[in-house]
Amino acid sequence: MTHPNQLWMAGEQAMDRKNFKRAEISYRQALALDASHAPSLIGLSSALSELGRHREAHEAAMMAFQKRPPIAPVIFAIAQRLRYFHEFDALAQCLATPSFGRDAPADIIAKAAVMLSSIGAHDQAVALVEQGLAKKPSDAACLHVRGNFHYFRGELDRAEACYEASLRADPLLFQNSMMLAGVRPATEERNYVERFREQLTRARPGGNGEIYLPFALHKQLHELKRYDEAWDALARGCVAKRKQTPYHLSTDRALVDAIEATCTAQFIGQTSTVDQPIVPIFIVGMHRSGTTLLERMLSGHSLVGDAGETTAFHAELELALDRATPKGPDAAFVRATPEADFDAVARGYARRARWLSGGKPFFTEKLPQNFLNVGLIAKAMPQARFLHLVRDPMDTCFSNLRQLFSGAAQYSYVAEELAGFYLLYRRTMAHWRNVLPGRVLDISYDALIEDPEAMARRVAAHCGLDFEDAMVDIQRSSGTVATPSAGTARQGFRKDRGQVWRNYEQQLQPLRAMLQPAYDEVLPV
Repeated sequence: MTHPNQLWMAGEQAMDRKNFKRAEISYRQALALDASHAPSLIGLSSALSELGRHREAHEAAMMAFQKRPPIAPVIFAIAQRLRYFHEFDALAQCLATPSFGRDAPADIIAKAAVMLSSIGAHDQAVALVEQGLAKKPSDAACLHVRGNFHYFRGELDRAEACYEASLRADPLLFQNSMMLAGVRPATEERNYVERFREQLTRARPGGNGEIYLPFALHKQLHELKRYDEAWDALARGCVAKRKQTPYHLSTDRALVDAIEATCTAQFIGQTSTVDQPIVPIFIVGMHRSGTTLLERMLSGHSLVGDAGETTAFHAELELALDRATPKGPDAAFVRATPEADFDAVARGYARRARWLSGGKPFFTEKLPQNFLNVGLIAKAMPQARFLHLVRDPMDTCFSNLRQLFSGAAQYSYVAEELAGFYLLYRRTMAHWRNVLPGRVLDISYDALIEDPEAMARRVAAHCGLDFEDAMVDIQRSSGTVATPSAGTARQGFRKDRGQVWRNYEQQLQPLRAMLQPAYDEVLPV
């Protein structure tokens, strides 16, 4: 008699050949013999995703979660599928299976800990990576991840020690050098410039070292005020990153065209009536515009949980449309949204909110590019609040240009693409002001820095909250800030972060000229 494992293996071979229909058949044959065969459920989920049957793929992944055996490789494979579908509660439960931490090798534990941290399960992630280091104290990946956790919590000496230990274990893990550059400001007496330059000579051509090290060099040289050298390093890093980062501004232009054509006042005015007992507060804008600072302010409120940056809303829209766009909405996706059941979207989001909110009646969702979804969110959840950070165009764009992102902001490595995307963002927000008057509170970054308490009171009132003094204590030691702004978000409302781009004014003249339309626009902030 054929064993399910044999049929599962046949399915895996079909997947390798990209014969996804044949793979589906083999997995289903295995499941006909054993409905709880988790490897076949995982394979079926992957095959169905490739065949464009998103809802069925999700159902298979959730079934695999329910049937999960105490086998570490299978648990990790299930977790990867759950992360794909943004099923955060299930993901956390899956990786909490005792046998996973006990049996998985350290490098897999490091990857699992990163997944947990990415969904805000920081305490669980820390505990897991400690299990990995108990098995292999010199594991470079676990040491790097542990260093990140210390950095996110503001424990800078411990973070630095972990990054150094990780580099000793693997001198080519150049992510450590990138993080070391941000632990503390460079001084003439203490900096990594020559070390990074030496490491760059050992970086593999076309590898990540040619990206991480120039960005790390730029940061150190900038802090040393060696601006010409800093610009050369940044330019080198941007070129290397762009080679690995496919991006077409025309795709985003088509997306914004679709948003304006589809998300009319009439369409988004017909809202869901499903109750949202937990109120989401969406913080939107450009990356590097101050969204982390505002999230830190709101998370100081006793009634507000902090969900970080999630794509939970987009995940519900994907299920409603039975269409996956893992990189975010595109023009075809937006044009299809009139087909979606927005009551189903609202119910699904309410289910996710129970985990995202951490048990509090309000919570923040701080994914900057949710600015693309404002109207669709408002249609599904009329109770949602929206806060939009507005920062000086050049300050915002230069901060994007010099930030090495992981899987986001693909527009940010070429000046023409960066300026083009920024203008599309401003155009999108103008559309939401037109069709959703009064729903989005525009917040001037400069005003936030100048008078934090006044802005905190204004923000609280817009969100339906009473002001609390803790909202302006963003230097508090509590909480985890797991974004590129982790180092600065704890430093308070600093007034010396504007106009940094002027140190590179000559090199940035083309960008400044392309952004002129944004300076000509008058914003209601």
